[in-house]
Amino acid sequence: MGVHIRKKGKRLYLDVYTGGVRHWHTLGLILTGDRVTDKETMRLAEIARAKMMQRIFTGEYALTDRIAGKQSIFTYAEKKALAMNKKDHLPKSLRYLQEFGGDIRLDAINEEWLAKFRDFLLKHKSLKQVTASHYFAAICHVVRGAYKERLIAHDPTVNVKKIREPEALKTFLTKEEIERLAATPLGGELGAEVKKAFLFACMVGLRISDLQSLTWGDIQRTPDPTILKRQQKTQALVGVPLNAAAWAIINDGKLHKADELIFPRLTASKTDTTQYIRAWAAKAGIQKKFGWHCARHTFAVLSLEAGADLYTVSKLLGHTDIATTQVYAKATDTMKRDAVKRLEDIDLTCGTHEIIPMKKKA
Repeated sequence: MGVHIRKKGKRLYLDVYTGGVRHWHTLGLILTGDRVTDKETMRLAEIARAKMMQRIFTGEYALTDRIAGKQSIFTYAEKKALAMNKKDHLPKSLRYLQEFGGDIRLDAINEEWLAKFRDFLLKHKSLKQVTASHYFAAICHVVRGAYKERLIAHDPTVNVKKIREPEALKTFLTKEEIERLAATPLGGELGAEVKKAFLFACMVGLRISDLQSLTWGDIQRTPDPTILKRQQKTQALVGVPLNAAAWAIINDGKLHKADELIFPRLTASKTDTTQYIRAWAAKAGIQKKFGWHCARHTFAVLSLEAGADLYTVSKLLGHTDIATTQVYAKATDTMKRDAVKRLEDIDLTCGTHEIIPMKKKA
């Protein structure tokens, strides 16, 4: 086991040897030839070397960083939140963590403390149950992260009961509603592209983030047009064959470069395009309130109603857990009616047997 600073040209690397395997890690540090500057650069490289050595040492001997474990959960969570969007669950949960008692040290957190924090969120007047569920999950994720980084000796979240999230009603469109939208114009260049992208999403199940980054290079042409794309949200690789309707929406008969966006106006626009969708739905006489994610729900439900099995739909959507896909099966009345209709094929006639009424007791 060892970590050494190596020079390759003017660049500095860490030469890490552990478990019989050698790896080189770039430090992003460059020597300039100036004595004072290079001295400072080498000092930074030495700090990185020492930190890497500590990580390897604590990993191999299952030791914890006792000093880092003494910091408060709030301080640690706040550092993690800095790298996130302010609208994410962790940044928004910090005020409630601080209100409950975020000054507790990481190494002092146990199952009892987590259970009390969970109950605090559930009883908080300003939080709905679904929000409390998200915030509690975010803090539990932070605690698990501290354990994985060996700041604490054990993971106290393992046996703590989570907040059950109420099952949300998934809004989706019927085939007839999609046809009404297709027949309803949406004005302006951006409006026309919003219409095209939304209808396309109903056929392929992509999120708005994936529609915005979708390029012609993401579509494989052989043997049939198929989207092969790594999702922005989960980084899961999905493959979605395009049916004739989906291909007709985007096929303009032109040649395109691989890095050319399919929906460039949608990508470039800073406008909240959900307002376009809702105005379009109202114009089409559809009373449901929905946005971009409704297209993904619609694709899932229509695929299931068409006879696709849960596993296949799960893979098309890029879900890592099939339980996520099962929610869509609950949303469709068509599948329920079809299941009940199949019972009609059971022969319940009594044949030639006579039904003898029961005698009344005297």
